[in-house]
Amino acid sequence: MTDLLSPDLADAVASAWTIVLPALLVASLRVVDVTLNVFRTVFTVNGRKWLAAVFHALEGGTWLAAAGIVLADVTVAKAIGYVAGIMLGTLLGTTIVERLRLGMVTVRIYADARHDGATGAAIATAIREAGYGATVFTGAGMRGPVEMILSTVPRRRASAVIAAAGAVSDDTIVAVDNDLQPLATAARA
Repeated sequence: MTDLLSPDLADAVASAWTIVLPALLVASLRVVDVTLNVFRTVFTVNGRKWLAAVFHALEGGTWLAAAGIVLADVTVAKAIGYVAGIMLGTLLGTTIVERLRLGMVTVRIYADARHDGATGAAIATAIREAGYGATVFTGAGMRGPVEMILSTVPRRRASAVIAAAGAVSDDTIVAVDNDLQPLATAARA
C-alpha cells in the first residue's frame, strides 16, 4: 500500500499507525477488562465466589497489559484509548449482563387491601403455583391498608412472576429491586 504513496505520505501514514495502533490496542484491552469487571461484580454480589475470582484474575491480567502499554510510554493517544476503553467496556458489560438477565431480583407487588383483604394471598398463591416463592406482608399505604408480596427470583424469571400477579389483579403496583431497568411500573396509581 505504501508503495503507491509518495515517500512523504508513506512516512506520514506509518507515523500515524505508530500512534493509532497502540491507542486502539489499549482501548481494546480496557474494553475487555472493564467488561470482565462488570461480570465479576455481578458474580460477587450473587455470592458466586469462584466465578468472581476467575473473572477478577482475567480482569487483572488484561488491565496489567493495558496499563503496561500506557505506562511504558505515556502519550495523549494512549491516554484517550485508555479512557475510551473504560467507557465502552462499561457500556458493553452492562448491556451483556442486561441481555443475559444475570443475577437475582426481588419483585415487589403492592395490592390495595381496602376492599378485599384476600388479593395479596391470591397473588402469592398464583406466584407459588407458577413455581416461585412469595411472601405476603400487610402494611399501611397512603390510601389505607395494602399487602406487599415479595418474590426473589433469577432476573430472567421476574417477568413470569409479574405475569402471575397480573393474572390475579391488574390493580397493583410492581417494582423490581436490584435490576438495571424495572420490568414493570404502576398499573394504576
